[in-house]
Amino acid sequence: MDIFENVAKEDREAMLKCINAHEKVFRKGDFILSSDDSPMLMGIIQDGCVHMVTEDMWGARSLLCVLEPGDLMGETFACAREENYIIEYQAVSDCRVLFMDFGRVMHTCDMMCSFHHRLIENMVKMIAAKNLEFIKKIDVISKMHMREKILTLLSQFAAAEGSNVFELPMGRVKMAEYLCVDRSSMTRELAKMQADGLIDFDRNRFTLKSME
Repeated sequence: MDIFENVAKEDREAMLKCINAHEKVFRKGDFILSSDDSPMLMGIIQDGCVHMVTEDMWGARSLLCVLEPGDLMGETFACAREENYIIEYQAVSDCRVLFMDFGRVMHTCDMMCSFHHRLIENMVKMIAAKNLEFIKKIDVISKMHMREKILTLLSQFAAAEGSNVFELPMGRVKMAEYLCVDRSSMTRELAKMQADGLIDFDRNRFTLKSME
């Protein structure tokens, strides 16, 4: 889904001005959308990759979502008009983000721009798609045993790729953070699953044997 879907190219410049859009470039490791930013500010990844993470008071981190070009960030807090003290967005590569005022996106302006209703429709669809990603995350971490968590995660990516061979877009540290498990224990379980003939893997390239 694209924020510009079904918006004519000649209308895009006016649209960006209407919603007070502006771009920023971030380097790998930078944090984006801190609690110092306006709670009404949201962004769309243009280039690069961003991880949506949370960290508790003891320093334990959990990877909530991997954001890629076209994905939203900060929309939940902007919609709820709440400041974000829990979630952090960290660039895991050099990236470019298009920021905009959520209030201007979701409410038509006095000019009654012809594209604005289409913009709102696109935004709602993008938020719905993001919610589906969180449902997938809940499905993974709700499993009782680590093997079930791993298989559920891998099955989701296999289904998305339409193949039992696929690349997982995260290393072992981030995979453990996503699963909310200990990395060393997860690594041992992956080795056991490979020995049991359930999976095969080479770094981030996985094969689900049970799907063959």
